Amino acid sequence: MLAFSKRTRLYFVRELSVLVASIAFIGIPVTVQANDLQDDNFAELLPLEWKTESLQLGVMAFLDTDFVFTDLPKELIGKDFIRTNFIGTRKVCTKPGLVYAITPIRRLQSFSQVPELERRGFRLVKGIAEFAPFGEQWDGLLCNVYAKHVEKDERIDLPSPKVVLKSHPSSETQPVPISKGKWCIIIAETPMISGSVGAVSRRQGSPFDPPLAQHYTIAAEVPSLRYFIHDPGFIQLPNGEFIAFSPCWKRPSRVGKKEGGYIIVTKSKNGGKTWERMPDLPYAEATPFLAQDKLYLFTQPKQHQDVYYMCSSDNGESWTEAVKVMEGPFWNCQTNFVEKDENLYWVLDKNHQGTVAIAGDLSMDLLDPKAWRVSNFLEPVMTPPEFRPTGTKRYASQKEKSRFRDWNLEGNLMLVDDQIRIAARVNPNPGGTPAIATLFDLEDKNGQLTLSYDQHYPWPGAQSKFAILHDSKTNLFWMACNLAMGPLGEEAPDRRYLMLYFGHDGLNWLPAGCVAFAPTPGQSFMYPSMLIDGDDIVILSRTARESGHFHDADLSTFHRIKDFRLLAWY
Repeated sequence: MLAFSKRTRLYFVRELSVLVASIAFIGIPVTVQANDLQDDNFAELLPLEWKTESLQLGVMAFLDTDFVFTDLPKELIGKDFIRTNFIGTRKVCTKPGLVYAITPIRRLQSFSQVPELERRGFRLVKGIAEFAPFGEQWDGLLCNVYAKHVEKDERIDLPSPKVVLKSHPSSETQPVPISKGKWCIIIAETPMISGSVGAVSRRQGSPFDPPLAQHYTIAAEVPSLRYFIHDPGFIQLPNGEFIAFSPCWKRPSRVGKKEGGYIIVTKSKNGGKTWERMPDLPYAEATPFLAQDKLYLFTQPKQHQDVYYMCSSDNGESWTEAVKVMEGPFWNCQTNFVEKDENLYWVLDKNHQGTVAIAGDLSMDLLDPKAWRVSNFLEPVMTPPEFRPTGTKRYASQKEKSRFRDWNLEGNLMLVDDQIRIAARVNPNPGGTPAIATLFDLEDKNGQLTLSYDQHYPWPGAQSKFAILHDSKTNLFWMACNLAMGPLGEEAPDRRYLMLYFGHDGLNWLPAGCVAFAPTPGQSFMYPSMLIDGDDIVILSRTARESGHFHDADLSTFHRIKDFRLLAWY
């Protein structure tokens, strides 16, 4: 018999432990017994959106699809499961215990969450055979049951790596069909029977939890999933009412057309608690603003085709005809205006590429084209190739560089120490570095508007639309934006996290909190419009809750951040 020193024996024990842990990690099944399925063993989890339901035949499996259970193992029938969205799941343990998961078998790679479950310590439940939970609704879909004992505060985060729903249903009444995606159903307890977004979010010592304005009211929603909400905007009227404008476009179009899109107009007379529908407007775009004691609306019959304005003198009850004041492929959604020296300044993009500023003479009728002046047009300045995947190698040739022109769009204006500055979104397409903005200076001298490029600058959320406002009481700027939470691929990163920042110079930003966040990458709170209402900030969000795609929102949602000035921490 071989003899080993104490040091050698300890080495072998340590290496064997590492090997066992590695085997478990890579997914060699360590089984759980089916007789462990006892009610008093179950963990309690906090999801974000859910309904607790008993596992029974004929019961709906998800919140956002119409699948019902047609087959279940006898060991599971009668157990509580957490009905959440088809697209991924995220939960936090509040009481330790066992958690079970139903997911397609490993060889169904396009749909199975087995690798992710095993990576998080779940193991196959021995004694429960493969079964087809949805029968003819999803032919050939065999599932297994996995289990794990979870500890308090442990997180179960199972994102679906791809958009799993097709872009639109085939008719007005059909549900959205399933395309491809990984999913699982969690069997555990919850502290409540059901909950809305953030209903039981809890503070864990972080200033970002719970979010500042997770609860919302719905200002507008699509009539069916054949439509999506594009870029909503809103304004507070002199009488205190809010009026919101939500462009509603047909899917899968990315360009609003007069014949396929319209504006849903809604009004709230009680601070955003409830919203009433007003007559729709037959346009593709809408950005409201107040000037000359009137309500104006920038609009377009078709996106990126000429600049129109219309006016209401009765708080949006009626409107003048839309008047074309500029010709050209210009556009913007609701971003910040600046009023200075009897002029109203705004910024537009041209074909999502270059940038141009405009100024309206407030001593004239803003529906008169002569009231508006236009600056010089600036072509987009490229971010360096080093900020793109594979760097200079991929973009070495002039031909390659010309294919990937940066977008400068959705610019916000700021008045910083009497200087008008513009910060524009840089769309890093495809696959470039997020959070970079393009900065411009605007000079208005001797009746001539001159726009000049300043620099590119690190900017939270600049890969997507951000909103800026200035608070005259504190002399601080406030910004709402989406932080990039997923990798940049062929599409932009997800827009789950809507954040709030503040700063004093319109250039550098400090975090104030999370406004709202969505459970999965296929959902979003995005494209914020932002106003100050007394001591509160109010935000209108383009929100994708059940549309199946983070871009194609199905709602315009209203959020209120109370006592926002207390969030500034210096």
